[in-house]
Amino acid sequence: MSEHRSHRCYTAHVTGGIDGVLRVAMIIRNRGYRLRDFSVDVHEGVLETPVRLTAMVTPDEGRLLLARLRRLPAVVSADPA
Repeated sequence: MSEHRSHRCYTAHVTGGIDGVLRVAMIIRNRGYRLRDFSVDVHEGVLETPVRLTAMVTPDEGRLLLARLRRLPAVVSADPA
């Protein structure tokens, strides 16, 4: 039985402001993830920026996405939302 894709939500907290956000966006783009939404709330002077996304993935693809995000130096944490 193959796993089916569904919309799964994730939140990554990144450092580096917009530069950290762009690193997350590049992983998503380069790996071809299909996104339903992608939202960022960047504010000057904060240590971490939340990046929220909803991707169309299987459970295994979702675990791989989290692992990829967590390997980025700018990512402090990444978890299912």
